[in-house]
Amino acid sequence: MTTRWLLAATAVLAWGSAFAVNARFGADLGPYQTLIWALAAGATGIAVGAWPAVVAGGVVGSLVGLGITIDGTPPSDWRVALAEGALLLPLALVAVGGGAAAGRVLLTQLRHHRGVSDRAQYDVLTGALNRRAFERRLDDWIRSPRGGTPGFALLFVDLDRFKFVNDTFGHAVGDQLLIAVAGQLMAHVRDGDLVARQGGDEFVVALAGVREAEVAATVAAKLVRLFATPIEVDGKAISVSASIGVALHPRDGETVHAMVQSADAAMYAVKTRGKNAYHFSSSDQRHRQARRLELEHRLRSALRDHEFEVVYQPQLELATGRLCGFEALLRWRNADLGMVPPGEFIPIAEDAGMIVPIGHWLTREACRQAQAWAGLGPHVTMAINVSPLQFRQPEFVQQVEAAIRDARVDPTRIELEVTESILIDQFELAVQTLRRLDKMGVRTALDDFGTGYSSLAYLQKLPIRSLKIDRSFVRELVLGPTGIVGDALPIVEAIAAMGLKLGKTVVAEGVETEAQARYLHRIGVGVVQGFHYARPMSAARAESLLKRLANLGSEREPLAANAGDPRASAVQDPRGTSERDPRASGVWPPPRVEPVPVKLPLPKPETDAVRTFSEYVLVLDN
Repeated sequence: MTTRWLLAATAVLAWGSAFAVNARFGADLGPYQTLIWALAAGATGIAVGAWPAVVAGGVVGSLVGLGITIDGTPPSDWRVALAEGALLLPLALVAVGGGAAAGRVLLTQLRHHRGVSDRAQYDVLTGALNRRAFERRLDDWIRSPRGGTPGFALLFVDLDRFKFVNDTFGHAVGDQLLIAVAGQLMAHVRDGDLVARQGGDEFVVALAGVREAEVAATVAAKLVRLFATPIEVDGKAISVSASIGVALHPRDGETVHAMVQSADAAMYAVKTRGKNAYHFSSSDQRHRQARRLELEHRLRSALRDHEFEVVYQPQLELATGRLCGFEALLRWRNADLGMVPPGEFIPIAEDAGMIVPIGHWLTREACRQAQAWAGLGPHVTMAINVSPLQFRQPEFVQQVEAAIRDARVDPTRIELEVTESILIDQFELAVQTLRRLDKMGVRTALDDFGTGYSSLAYLQKLPIRSLKIDRSFVRELVLGPTGIVGDALPIVEAIAAMGLKLGKTVVAEGVETEAQARYLHRIGVGVVQGFHYARPMSAARAESLLKRLANLGSEREPLAANAGDPRASAVQDPRGTSERDPRASGVWPPPRVEPVPVKLPLPKPETDAVRTFSEYVLVLDN
């Protein structure tokens, strides 16, 4: 509405100016010429972009014209005065309006450049410096040290459990938490220090002139205590903590990039040791961080370059020594790095999110191999490890179903091993996923049981068929003067007893001695795997093992689990007999079979004297 009134006022004044020219100079302007003059005068005011100047120019010009004429004498007639004053309208528009417009343009440009400068230097969400501006200022510190002496401390701050906050309360609350954290960081450092958001939930703090580790440690400890206290966000008390890595210049790096890497490596060391603490950078950490970055870089092309392979470790029924399955284990062989240990590259793949496509490839490969071995003997299960990140993907079940369908494998031959961590976040989603897998016929096993979120409640609710005792517990079982001893003894016995009571198959991995095997058999562990029986082997070697075991089982009745069934062989699945209809075997009721105890230690017998799987593996090795 205001714009319309201003346009109208401009038009009126411009039209009056045109008629005043006619009256003053006696010009014989027709209506069209008068209109053109009016439009020109109005356009001038519009072009300079100053509506108040348009109005003011016309008014001032008219008032001046009432007092003087062009030659300095008083006007003889009010119409002449009006005409002479109105002649000043275009000049007033250009002078006053142009000056005002120029001022407005200048002010607008200043505000624009200031906004651009702010956006170029500060994080839009938190108001802290962004990474580029932070590095620029830090580089200035290095080039022109304050007080002439180089040195400052760099703190790399990473929030613990921030993903949990995002997943639980939503991204809006997560953003408010980041704003609150940035505000607290800026409030607890000096004016000359720098606070920047590195990205995500990571912040960096530069302490100007701090060269002593004791001073940096004091600040880091203060920040750890600060973030250990719940933060009020949107009416909720959000509990987070901080892992802080500390680097000192020039001790831990000569450049900005080196300093940030050193502090980042120290922060990662805190993460691996339990979080909620601070740690100083060291040369070992920097070496590990450099190795980690190199592995992450090479991992991104490993799947494309076909550098992954799968090996298979046999799983045995402990009571009989018969083969009942394999666990598919991922391996990475790089042309430059050689064979990279899985314990080194799998955590990196998980942190970088690359474990999802890698895990999908492993699932498809293991399903294909399980189908290839399906005709070599009865029901042998293929166990496949699933990462928590892979398990939580919306399309996970569909991918498993597609892998089984494409391989044309019986889903009851597939067992997915998941860890307890899948139950910590999004419990209901985990329950739905496990039930959908169970409905498909896919077995699930709880891997590394006892090392994480061990809750008895979910064991009854979830369709979990097996509990897998972690190798760290089995490794602690040693033979003493009075039998098996070790700190993990009560834990292993409790897991075995609980699993048996709940009707679960108890599996122990990492069995390496005869004493461990005998003890696990005594407490009711059903299935074992480990170097004591067989190391992980290639698909070709595993297939050769299956073929020769099947032949051996058909030739030697004591090795057959069902001597009355001519189709029985040495390869049996003790975990699947209760789930499958026993009438399908053609023998009902099934004959009673006495378990064959494991014979350990094992000699190196001749081929024709082989009686157990363990003995056969020794022959195969030779």
